[in-house]
Amino acid sequence: MEKIKIGPDHYRYVDELDPKGLEVTCKKYVVIGETEQCWYILEEFHNDLFGGPHREANLKKYRKRVLKEGGEHGRRFAYTDKSLALRSYKQRKSWQMRHAQLSLERAKAAIGYFGDVRVENSIPADRLVVPCEYIQEMNWSEC
Repeated sequence: MEKIKIGPDHYRYVDELDPKGLEVTCKKYVVIGETEQCWYILEEFHNDLFGGPHREANLKKYRKRVLKEGGEHGRRFAYTDKSLALRSYKQRKSWQMRHAQLSLERAKAAIGYFGDVRVENSIPADRLVVPCEYIQEMNWSEC
């Protein structure tokens, strides 16, 4: 039985670890409902999987809502154009690198100050500022 197409397909690039490296996949989302301003989308795999009496409950659990307008700008979960979806994926990975770098610098500052677990320390004050160049060089004027 052919399913009626309500709106345009949407795409989102995701990645997973693989023994050979990073596996990047373009996931396809189909429109399962709409409002005046939004599409309700569901990963194609889930749309094909769900059926029977529990379909509605599962759809609500896995569906995402995306705006119909403004798909070329800003952030959204999935895009109607694969090139925009790839651009979004690259932006998410760029943010991921910045967050990972900050976590790494925080850990380096703490280990550099206190030493690793093999070093016994006296208990520090309840509040302590550990100097860290990376954190000091962040744009604090926007706070």
